[in-house]
Amino acid sequence: MAGYEHIDLTHKLSPDMPVWPGHPPMCHDLCESYETGAVSKFYAVSLGEHTGTHLDAPVHFVAGGASIDQVPVTQLALRLACLQFPERTAGALISADDIASWEKQNGAIRADDAVFFHFGWDRYFIEDRALFLAGWPGLSEDAALYLAKGNVRMVGCDCLSIDSSRTEHFPAHRVLLGNGILIGENFNNLGRLPAFSTLIGLPLPIANGSGAPIRAVALV
Repeated sequence: MAGYEHIDLTHKLSPDMPVWPGHPPMCHDLCESYETGAVSKFYAVSLGEHTGTHLDAPVHFVAGGASIDQVPVTQLALRLACLQFPERTAGALISADDIASWEKQNGAIRADDAVFFHFGWDRYFIEDRALFLAGWPGLSEDAALYLAKGNVRMVGCDCLSIDSSRTEHFPAHRVLLGNGILIGENFNNLGRLPAFSTLIGLPLPIANGSGAPIRAVALV
């Protein structure tokens, strides 16, 4: 790993982090501590599968789709294309033309790549929970179809969902997960990445899980 800069793409897990409305908040409860006479210190942790920086498995939206424990590790270490769109506002949609235009300037997205979108929403995750939850940009259906046609392996963003907050039927989720493409949400530090780097992102292998928290690092 010498010669690479390691950039942590993961938000810290904490009970006060924003979660999808209706999902359970994280609980981190002290069970024992040497400070109170026990031999060691440990906590009980409870959280939804889609809490914090996480991956969605196909079964999240697709009946009979793969669960997170069935995702091969070869789909978790990938070349990463990071597309920068920090000027997009809540509700805005990325189109297939936007992606094609980015490729003309930066190089082609290849089959088996991970493709992430930086909207700058990671700053709200930390600084303004209400604003983070109020609305966000996302992918249009035609953008999701463009990426699926290109046989990418993972698509992610720094927002609460890869679908825009103004989208009611989750077309990007349905297209991507329906094609076996993992979805990553609530990533951090995507604005620090170059056009291409290497992603290592390892979710918890929850049996029959629809998703899982992930620890993700980019090697630049």
